[in-house]
Amino acid sequence: MSRRQHERVSSERQVECRADGRNFTSILYNVSISGCLLEIPLNRLVEGDRVHIKDGNIRMSGIVVWQDERNAGLRFDQPLHEAVVRFLGYDPAKGDPVLPTDRFGRVLPRLPRSDRHISDNG
Repeated sequence: MSRRQHERVSSERQVECRADGRNFTSILYNVSISGCLLEIPLNRLVEGDRVHIKDGNIRMSGIVVWQDERNAGLRFDQPLHEAVVRFLGYDPAKGDPVLPTDRFGRVLPRLPRSDRHISDNG
């Protein structure tokens, strides 16, 4: 059984963060009404830190509930409205095709036709 209370939505948005008087940029990888996952600069946050996040006019704040070297899970102080979660998340209905990218956002090249399928014989 999952510990999460709310469905998480994939995001991959660059956001501005502030914690302990320091500003830094992070990647918001997923978000829900009650929390989010951030990719952070190496060892920037520790469990218990208060983090303020800004994406344009949207502002959120929360507490780090877990952390490893490059990722942190936050629990928001106040639940987000579902419309904000949908705005921050990836929505395939917006029409733009999603192209595969590397972790730096660069579009990956298409594979040659012969490399696209794995043979059943081999």
